[in-house]
Amino acid sequence: MRHKFSVVLVISLGCGLLGAINVANAVVVDPSTKSCLDKTVGVKAANKIVSAKKLTKAQTAQVAKCKSSASSGGSTSGTTGTTTGSSAAGMVSLNYGLLAYIGSQQAGLGNISDPALLQVGGTLRMFFKNGNEPQIPIAGFDNKIHSYISTDNGKTWTLESGVRIDVTSPVTVRAAESGGYEAWGWVSGGGDAMTRFTSATGSDFIKGAGNVINASACKSADGTAAGFLGDPQVVKVASGYLAYAHDLAATGKAPFKRHMCALTSTDGSTWVLDTSKTFALQSDIQTNPETYRNSSGVIEQILPIDQVDPTTKLRSGMQLRTSTNDGASWTELSELSFFAADPDRLDLSNGDSLLAFGGFDQQKGGLLGVAKKISTAYKASRTESDMQTVVWTISGASQADIKIKNLCLNSDLTASIKFATSGSNITATYTAAAGGHGSSCVYALIGSEQAIK
Repeated sequence: MRHKFSVVLVISLGCGLLGAINVANAVVVDPSTKSCLDKTVGVKAANKIVSAKKLTKAQTAQVAKCKSSASSGGSTSGTTGTTTGSSAAGMVSLNYGLLAYIGSQQAGLGNISDPALLQVGGTLRMFFKNGNEPQIPIAGFDNKIHSYISTDNGKTWTLESGVRIDVTSPVTVRAAESGGYEAWGWVSGGGDAMTRFTSATGSDFIKGAGNVINASACKSADGTAAGFLGDPQVVKVASGYLAYAHDLAATGKAPFKRHMCALTSTDGSTWVLDTSKTFALQSDIQTNPETYRNSSGVIEQILPIDQVDPTTKLRSGMQLRTSTNDGASWTELSELSFFAADPDRLDLSNGDSLLAFGGFDQQKGGLLGVAKKISTAYKASRTESDMQTVVWTISGASQADIKIKNLCLNSDLTASIKFATSGSNITATYTAAAGGHGSSCVYALIGSEQAIK
């Protein structure tokens, strides 16, 4: 993150896990609803609904009818968008296995954070910010972008010397369609400018042009204007580039309802705010979301959303939505199998799908983790309370298959975990010691696959 701050979030929602999405000045129609409209009112009329900034009463009824027929019992629908949240107590299939992780204070580094993946031939490069928390006395930081490389598809990583990108914000990095590589970050000076960097080799990047963005027109579900934007994540679209950055609300007060602001550019250097694509919830987008076009051409958006189960008051959540039309419409939210801060996706040329992520231990610093998409028979849920207690419910595994680790500390906590069995499920409970480390870097790793939850 550009600036990190520590809070304990307690949000009470009386109408389900996620409130309705507020999309300013636009109509968001997910693909299933659009298909229904095509059939019921015709393609021409459906296209008018999609492009409208405000619906007529007749159009509102048409959209509501299609959404009602397509929605399931757990969804919340409206003409301003749809969302589906899994229950915090609900179990999901585990489809990512941990490949590797690196903690702060290794190799003389400071508080590492915010991974960004790039494949250059047979080499993977993981860019990261070598930053620091002011309350943690970790030496070796310069707040600039450094890198690790891997030659075995992400299983092991070696630190490269020097600074890769001379910028003090995290970055998003991608291969450019015209050749070479491009990255974006915030450059300070008279306001933070969203700036494009380029490289012929994918190693050292050269600063290009950029501009300062006034995000005040991008508003939360409560109408609060965005101020300080987080890390922008950029994808190529037919009209140029599309980026999303979330409002850090660094000067706000809990409970937060941080939202995402969309930015567009025709050339990757001059950016404008697109409020029609604002994504705002009645709950909190905790850290910077990922926006990535996968190898199938589908845009994925991974959002670390703070949810609260209305019964247990425990929180959980890592949500995914996708778009097949350059972000004009999105699917409903579905739960990703594990929670990960500052996610970053990459599909490799060998067919592997990777997800890099961060984490933060309040006393020791940050984390760079890399997971690979896998198929397992395991299912699990994870709930948290006040960042001190975590409860996993796991099926398809024996207790001997389960390890609980603090990845930031590279510490195996399994011996201190309270296990219980209920039918075919195993419950594992972690409680942080008084004055000890919190839960944000604590994960369950299951089986030889290290399925992560």
